[in-house]
Amino acid sequence: LTFHSYHYFYCIFMTNPYNGIRAVSTTKHEKQKLIAPIFQKLGIVLLHFEWDTDQLGTFSAEIPRTLSQRETVIKKARVGMAQLDHSYGVASEGSVGPDISLPILNSTVEAITWVDDVNGFELVEFERGLDVVAVKESFANLDGIDEFLKRADFPNHGLILYPEGEKDPIYKGIRSRSELEAALDECLKRSSKKVAVVESDLRAHMSPSRSAVIAKCAEKLVDRLSKLCPSCQLPGFGEIGRLSGLPCESCGEDVVTALKAKVMGCVKCEYKLEKPNEKTEASASSCLSCNP
Repeated sequence: LTFHSYHYFYCIFMTNPYNGIRAVSTTKHEKQKLIAPIFQKLGIVLLHFEWDTDQLGTFSAEIPRTLSQRETVIKKARVGMAQLDHSYGVASEGSVGPDISLPILNSTVEAITWVDDVNGFELVEFERGLDVVAVKESFANLDGIDEFLKRADFPNHGLILYPEGEKDPIYKGIRSRSELEAALDECLKRSSKKVAVVESDLRAHMSPSRSAVIAKCAEKLVDRLSKLCPSCQLPGFGEIGRLSGLPCESCGEDVVTALKAKVMGCVKCEYKLEKPNEKTEASASSCLSCNP
C-alpha cells in the first residue's frame, strides 16, 4: 500500500463505527463471495445465511415477484437477521429486462441493502448495468443453436431450458453441451408444441456479467457507509435527490434536464446540503431552443 492508501484505510477503520461488527448476508446464489471482500474494506464481517430466496421470485418467472425490488431486498436481509438474531443485515436483488432509457437493450438494475436495527435505518443503493448477457429463443431442434450460444456467451454464462408454454420440467444451470442437448431433448418431448425455450440463467452464480454489476453496487453502498453525517455522525451520508436546471451556454435559456446540484443527506436525521455541479452552464446540444 502507498502511504495515502494506508492513511485512507486507517482513517476509515479508526473512525467508522462499523469497524469490527458482523452482519448477516442472506443469499442462495453465492453472492457472499462477491460482496464479503467489499464489506471487509470497512471492517465489516459478513456471516452467510443460506435461504431459499427463490420464494420471493425467480428470473425464470415460475415464481413471480410480488413485492417491489426495494421491499424484496429488505425482506431478504431481515429473514437472515431474524434467523441468526443479528442487528445488521445485507441482501441483494436484481431486475433484468428492456432498459428504461434504451429499450432496444437489456439492462440489469441491482439493489443492495444495509439494514441497521441498532441505529434504526434501512439503506438501499441501486446500480444499473447495460452489459448484462440476457438472451432468449425457442428451438424445435438444434438448428441455429450454435449462433445462439455465442450470443449467450455459453458456457461462461449458464442457461435455462423448459418446454414452451409451461415451466415443468425446468432445467437450470446448464453449462455443458451434453447437458444442453439432454435437456433440449426432454423439453421437446414434454412440449405440446414440440418447442423448447432456451434463455440466459440470470442467477448471480450463473451470470458473470450480472455479478459484475452486483459487485459495483456493493462498492457504491460501502463507499456511502464510509461517510458519516456531519450532524449526527451516523454512517450512510450520501445522495438523496437532485436539483435540475442550468442556463444554456449559447442562448441562456433554462435547460430543465441539466443537473444543477446533488442533494446530500443523512439516512436518519434531517441534515442535508447541496453539492453543486462543477458545470454552471448546460451544453447547447441539450437545449431545446438551440437544438430542437
